[in-house]
Amino acid sequence: MFNNSSNIDASHSTFSEVHRDQYYNSRPTVQGNQTVNTVVHGNQIFQASNSSLEALQKASALSAAYDSVERHPAATCLEGTRVQLLARLTEWIEDTNEKPICWLNGRPGSGKSAISQTVAEKYASQNRLAASFFFSRRDIERRTTRHFFPTIATQLLSSLPSIRTAVIAALERDYMIPSKVLREQMQKLLLEPLSSVQESLGAPLLIVVDALDECDDTRLVAELVSLLAHLIRSTSLPLRLLITSRSEPWLQSHFHEPQIAPLTVPLEIHAFSAEDDIRSFLQHSLDEVYNQHRQLMQDLPGPWPSPDDLDRIVSKASGLFIFALTVVKFVGDRMHNPVQRLQAILEDKAAFSRDTAYADLDALYRDAISVFPDADVVRLILGVVYCMSIPVSIPALHRLLDRSDVDARVVIPALGSVLLASDDGKQPIQFYHASFRDFLVSPQRSRKYSIDPTVYHRLMAQLCFQTMVKSLKRDMCGIGDPSKLNSEVEGLQERRQAVFDEALLYACRYWSYHLTQLPSTGGVYESLLNAMQPFCSTALLHWIEALSILNDLENAIVMLRASISWVQSYGSAPKEIVLLLEDAERLVLLYKEPISQSALHVYHTAIAFAPSSSLLYKKYKLEEGGTFTITFNQDDEWLPYRYAIDLDPIYSVAFSPRGDVVATAGINQGVQLWNTATGGNVASLGDRTSPSLLVRFSASGAFVATAFENGTVAVWDPSVGREHLKDEGPHTGTITSLEFSPDSMLLASGSRDQSIQLWSMDSAQRLHKLVCHEGPVTSLAFTSDSQRLCSGSEDNLLILWDTKSGKVIRGMMGHRAPITSLAVSRDGNTIATGSKDKSVKIWDSHSGSCARTFSKGHQSTIRSVAFCDDDKRVISACDKTIFSRSVISSRKSPDITIWDLGQFYRSLLGNAPIWQAKVLGLGIPAPLLKKMMESDYENDEIFVAYSSQSSMFAFSLAAVTWCGTLGSSLNSPPLHTPRSYLAALAISPDGTRVAAATSVGSLEILETTVPRKTWDEEMKRDFALPLLSANAVVASPDGERYLVNSKLAWFLVDSQFQLIKKIDFGFANFARDDEVKKPVFSGDSRIFAWGMSDILERDNKTSVRVFDSVKGQPKTRINGLKKIQSFVVAPNGAFIACGSEGAIQVCDVAGGTKRTDSVADNCSITALAFSHDSRELLSGSKEGIVQLWDPSTGECKVTFAARTPVAVVTAVAFAPVGGMAVAGHEDGNVHLLSPAESKSYDLIASGQAITHNVNLLKFSDDCLTLTCRAGDCTVSTWAIPEHPFKGDEENPASSTTSDQTEVSEGKEQKIEEREEESTGKELEEQVKEGREEKEVKEEAKEEAKEEAKEEAKEEVKEDETKEEAKGEVKEKEEVTEEVAKEDEAKEEVVKDETKEVMKEVKENEEVKAEEAKKEDKEAKDVVPEKVPHLITQADKHDLFDSMLRSTYVIRKDGWLFKGDKRLFWIPQHLRPIPGEAASFAALNDRVMILSHQRRPLFLILHDSV
Repeated sequence: MFNNSSNIDASHSTFSEVHRDQYYNSRPTVQGNQTVNTVVHGNQIFQASNSSLEALQKASALSAAYDSVERHPAATCLEGTRVQLLARLTEWIEDTNEKPICWLNGRPGSGKSAISQTVAEKYASQNRLAASFFFSRRDIERRTTRHFFPTIATQLLSSLPSIRTAVIAALERDYMIPSKVLREQMQKLLLEPLSSVQESLGAPLLIVVDALDECDDTRLVAELVSLLAHLIRSTSLPLRLLITSRSEPWLQSHFHEPQIAPLTVPLEIHAFSAEDDIRSFLQHSLDEVYNQHRQLMQDLPGPWPSPDDLDRIVSKASGLFIFALTVVKFVGDRMHNPVQRLQAILEDKAAFSRDTAYADLDALYRDAISVFPDADVVRLILGVVYCMSIPVSIPALHRLLDRSDVDARVVIPALGSVLLASDDGKQPIQFYHASFRDFLVSPQRSRKYSIDPTVYHRLMAQLCFQTMVKSLKRDMCGIGDPSKLNSEVEGLQERRQAVFDEALLYACRYWSYHLTQLPSTGGVYESLLNAMQPFCSTALLHWIEALSILNDLENAIVMLRASISWVQSYGSAPKEIVLLLEDAERLVLLYKEPISQSALHVYHTAIAFAPSSSLLYKKYKLEEGGTFTITFNQDDEWLPYRYAIDLDPIYSVAFSPRGDVVATAGINQGVQLWNTATGGNVASLGDRTSPSLLVRFSASGAFVATAFENGTVAVWDPSVGREHLKDEGPHTGTITSLEFSPDSMLLASGSRDQSIQLWSMDSAQRLHKLVCHEGPVTSLAFTSDSQRLCSGSEDNLLILWDTKSGKVIRGMMGHRAPITSLAVSRDGNTIATGSKDKSVKIWDSHSGSCARTFSKGHQSTIRSVAFCDDDKRVISACDKTIFSRSVISSRKSPDITIWDLGQFYRSLLGNAPIWQAKVLGLGIPAPLLKKMMESDYENDEIFVAYSSQSSMFAFSLAAVTWCGTLGSSLNSPPLHTPRSYLAALAISPDGTRVAAATSVGSLEILETTVPRKTWDEEMKRDFALPLLSANAVVASPDGERYLVNSKLAWFLVDSQFQLIKKIDFGFANFARDDEVKKPVFSGDSRIFAWGMSDILERDNKTSVRVFDSVKGQPKTRINGLKKIQSFVVAPNGAFIACGSEGAIQVCDVAGGTKRTDSVADNCSITALAFSHDSRELLSGSKEGIVQLWDPSTGECKVTFAARTPVAVVTAVAFAPVGGMAVAGHEDGNVHLLSPAESKSYDLIASGQAITHNVNLLKFSDDCLTLTCRAGDCTVSTWAIPEHPFKGDEENPASSTTSDQTEVSEGKEQKIEEREEESTGKELEEQVKEGREEKEVKEEAKEEAKEEAKEEAKEEVKEDETKEEAKGEVKEKEEVTEEVAKEDEAKEEVVKDETKEVMKEVKENEEVKAEEAKKEDKEAKDVVPEKVPHLITQADKHDLFDSMLRSTYVIRKDGWLFKGDKRLFWIPQHLRPIPGEAASFAALNDRVMILSHQRRPLFLILHDSV
């Protein structure tokens, strides 16, 4: 039957000469039964550099094609065999009336793969093979469905080129499609492109899918078949799909499903007799054996074998080609006598039991492996080969075993009848057929050769650890320079191949796989843990570096997570191993970005920033890269923050029941599913044209549902991405609530249209429309038996529904305002409701009566209620408090205040020093202070999330997230403070993870199990060490001194962040909004000064305090100054200039007095700068005027008039040489000034500005360039013309200020003449008016008399009606008294509604602001073509040194650069405050960063930098 029968493997036709490098160049990875992050490299099908096609090709398994080099030579049917079966298949393919799918099934070894290969080759020769995929259990790429659709799509690009455009377009829209769920892959890569084909194909095209049963995940196999059926059914193209597999019961049931059976032709291979075909194959193959051994067998009487012997072998085969193939391999071994071996088979000397259908095959297998005399060695080799995740070559296996008494190079060739290996040993070792694997693990079949997989997985894990400890080291590839990315290292691939041999590659990628295959209970793993200990203690960082070099860092997270779970469940592992693995996981999560880009930054960034108390840091501290040292404020413990994902605004988040997936809903999202452990996107579900408002998982995890803004409700199977239900019109109003029943069989939605809709998940159809409420539905909850549904509404009514009939069981009325939340106890007997009337009610679900009402404690709308402590207590939360109360009234169960916003501030003040607490309180009574504090959160809504499987819960208010335990008061500081307010919150079922979605669209995953200090410990530490946090940091120009504002005080520190002195500036935080808020250093850094109002003085005078920067001692204080708007200290420290409204005051520091008071008429001074010799002062004003002053005399030397249009001067500066100056404006324009010539030059002219609000200008030392910083922190550099101030004829852009002054003076004279003329006319009109004044007064008197008469008449009428009014008032008072409480409740409702409106307004404003930002970004980021003088413009997210003193810059991706050299990466939580230039200072070897969490971080760069 088989052609090319040498080197054949009958394992589903994957007979190949497999090259050893194929597995490692493709870096396949397995965890458990799941393949993750596989990238395939192989023969290039498309030579285009298109990144979309490259992504598709990398996600494909090229070895799965019928003609792949890895499968060559693939076995085919011998000519003249399988005639009937092949004819039937041809008939099925060619007949257009046949069903489009054929399922060919049969027993293992029956030749299915050879048939598939034969058919594929036949139709490929006719250009009618669309695609093929040959599954194989022994190839990691071909034993999962992960690569199936990308592989089919890749082949279709060649067989059907017309789909190329559609496939590329889909990948350009979303390059992550190959990593999404199967349904989305099929839809985007196959169905939509095939639907776009307009051409007529004529004859059908064939798709071959072989050995489907060898795919690992049976659930995904079923989904794959359904998707393929859907594809065939949905496309108009004539396609035929041939699927081969074993006849497994689970596959039979799936092919018999109603959606698939009508499309399928089932063919059973045993229905076509194979005896004659096997006889032909044996005769042909044994003839070849005879010819190969002719010299030995020439005296043997023919024919050989005899017809009788041949019949006996055919009979033993029982229709299995694998038996015939094994006979040929066994008999034809060149090292043995064929006659003797054939006789051994015929005599069946062992006479084994024939109770099984495979008895003869089993006997043959035992004979084949018994040729090597040492059964223990045979079992070792076979056990290791059986357990290996991917095949390796003989040398690699020999090195992994590392045993002198076992030579794999000798044993494996002796087992050539069952193992596939090349003579040179380079081919990976594989079993010839899957049936041999079944044989090995069955003690009844394999007897003494039986293997226990647990034993060999343990051995392989141990061998992997030993190999890594022995071989791994720092900088394996000799990169040396940490500033280079992996992609920039010359010859890195060649270095990698030279350093990482096959055994080491295997160990690095698969140690976790073997570890997780071991049962965590009942085993003894002392030797394994002994091997694991040195790996964790000495080689863990080197392993992370290795995975970066291998471009496989994503898999490190999966491996570490799986290993941690196994070690923790085992229980007897040393604690040190657990801690090191946990630390390593956090390290990779936080620093995945830099390590994946540059392997050496596991040392130069990650371990250097690791918390000082972590065991990983202590173990590997000496491995620090040497780029920098943290001198102050290194993290002392891991943060709860794990990672963040940037998205569009998020409205809802939810964890899956297992907690391994988190779902998000929001703008432009549909439903996004994320891997909780790694942050990778699992699937994108649904339409993104309408915002998704709510997302929920069913309790079983089988469904995920969302409600869209357009009213659509959709449900998917999250495991495969299949849409289960889509209803586009269940409601006419916005959907407000969405809940699954506990049994996952029902879905309910509530809407503002006052209705509730029920769906059946079994039928995916609507059940009942529940209508009874007279107000919008606000909340829903099922009882535990799923038989009843509770609903709350704005009509104040609680209704209990029967889910089977859809009828009302009862309604419960008691709240005086809308119900906002509800919960049902586990037994379904009790219901808790929260309302806008600030009360919580407990209801008996059977009687409908209200058992308890909690109306005290809460001060605003109840946002959330939940049962806890076995339904004995109920939790209720409003925006200011969270209470735990007993469901049944009892003195033994008092109320517990879990959290109180006022108490939060009292804790803050209680741990503060007395003087600071007094300053914060300012003598305000405690109740009033609490009110003031709470008013800051007046319009902020609390979000609460409860864990379904633990007592943990999380809540957030504004931008702060807490986590605690139900039933006890919260005694820990906030879990996390993100960069913006939260919009949604969820906690995992086990309470270990929190998903916090911010208003700007960032999904942050937090870990609740990270050890944290108590609130008291945290606050006492912060106040004892005030410099740990800071509101502001000001650096001196020479970088040797810093002023740090912390806890209402300023501290002077040196460059090592050692405290020099605490500085008393008075009430620094109470400076007015229009005043300078920070101290300023002199240019020589010898002094610093602060100008601010004296809050105790009534005339709003201002004083300036001056201090020595060496010791921090006060030098002088200058009082009686006008209110300061701008402030500057002379470079030599001799003068201080203060800009005010209409004046500039220059103070003499040495004398401590005001030296000059220059009048700047009608000018509000906004910017000041001294010349480098301190002899001149430049000022800019709000009116756009720039003036040059003599600070010693106060005389104005030159005035540069305002430009048109007028723009505020925001920054001025002097050039270091040449007498040039510069002014920057609010509109982004920059003008060079020549005070000596009274000329100016538009460096950035009106209309050419690329940024706005220029706030810092700095000349280069040679005055050839000017660097500008804008208000959004954008830094641009401009070339200064060689002669900018030439006359108008040579330089039209220049203008003479003196001419402008003359014109201005002429205009002012004309204006004065016009004003004089106007004044004369007004005097004449006033005289005329005086003549008529008397007459007007007489008329007024008469009118007054008439009005008095009318008023008297009205008073009489009022007296008559007073008595009647009294009676009416009395009645109204009685009515008012009756409804007073209701009015009060309504007022509260109005307040709450107002808050909601304000919240909506705020959200709308945020959305508009984001849109405005995008538009502004697009407008600003587009640099006009050929902007004159512009050299470079940095990204506005890049942050430079606060004074532009150096070339250090923190790029928006977190990398710190010095010029063009990459130094290290700064983690998210330590990055500077966005848009705040003063939060980053770097000069020479000193770096200061003020993080967005207000933590000052000080670093020293090493000499190598």
